[in-house]
Amino acid sequence: MNYLKLVLKGFIVGLGKIIPGVSGGMLAIVLGVYEDSVQAIAHFFKDFRKNIFFLGTLGIGVLLAITFMSNIIEFSLENYYLPTMLLFIGLMLGGSKSLKREIEGTNCKDYVLQLTIPFLFMMLIQLFQKETFLVNSNYSFFLIFLFGIIDAITMVVPGISGTAILMLLGFYPLLLETFSNLLDPYYISDTLQIMIPFGLGILVGVLVTIKIVSYLLEKHSISFHYVIISFFTSSIFLLLLQTFKNNYSIGTVIASFIFLVLGYFVSKIFDSHYNL
Repeated sequence: MNYLKLVLKGFIVGLGKIIPGVSGGMLAIVLGVYEDSVQAIAHFFKDFRKNIFFLGTLGIGVLLAITFMSNIIEFSLENYYLPTMLLFIGLMLGGSKSLKREIEGTNCKDYVLQLTIPFLFMMLIQLFQKETFLVNSNYSFFLIFLFGIIDAITMVVPGISGTAILMLLGFYPLLLETFSNLLDPYYISDTLQIMIPFGLGILVGVLVTIKIVSYLLEKHSISFHYVIISFFTSSIFLLLLQTFKNNYSIGTVIASFIFLVLGYFVSKIFDSHYNL
């Protein structure tokens, strides 16, 4: 039963990776698998069998979601945007109590910077999201490697949308085109020139960022959780702004709020840490 529950959690995290603006890392937190994942990667060989089982099981869920749900999510966003987005916002809200538990007994006035800086950072990303700073189809190996590191950081740090950052840097269109040509032998040379440095950047970025996050969780847990709460709050705020920027019929709004409540209670079901 625990095995199936962990696969389902991974599945939901994988869905979060597909939805634009939704952070898979944030869903991992509200589902109670974020810290376990960080520690399992950071101390992978300390308890190899336990960590490989945990990460492998969670990873199966993530891969299943990305493999089999990408087209469904794309269809849902195109045809049922508001219900789909509110379902995932509900999933995130449902696990908010797990964040509050981590800071019980503390005074938020002592952590103003931890709350303010991430929120302002997210607002700046939103402000400049339609701009591109590095529009160029001939990126160097090092620059693509750097983009991979940046994307890895957004994967590990919850609340930050990697898609938004790469769009801001002007690299996302080329990356998306590269992904679409992955199985086309005609573009194999161009694909490898992008994917090799980008993949190496992700690998290095994940390993380094995981070590940093693991240290922060162990030595500065309260401060780090306030940072997460700030990212969480700003993510919800920005998602709601993005979701309701269009006009919808009363029927669509009512149906969408039903999905919001559904997502909330689904998240509540999983609102406990997975124990091996």
